[in-house]
Amino acid sequence: MKVVRIIFCIVACLLVAAGIPVAVLFGWAWFFVFAAGAAVAAGIMLFAKKRSEPPAPPQPDFMNTDEENERINRENK
Repeated sequence: MKVVRIIFCIVACLLVAAGIPVAVLFGWAWFFVFAAGAAVAAGIMLFAKKRSEPPAPPQPDFMNTDEENERINRENK
């Protein structure tokens, strides 16, 4: 699902980037067509993010206290 999120993020950015020159050449009403397409692509991206797999279990980190790292090690076993 991460690839789908990346693809639709790029599509949304490209639609907005393409909409600006089109708006300058053909009128600003066309920009809203591109912006609506970008909003749809962004919505699909967020929907795919919500459906993504659960996060990885926490790992011990040098920034944690010793007690937090011990708790994480016990939970991961």
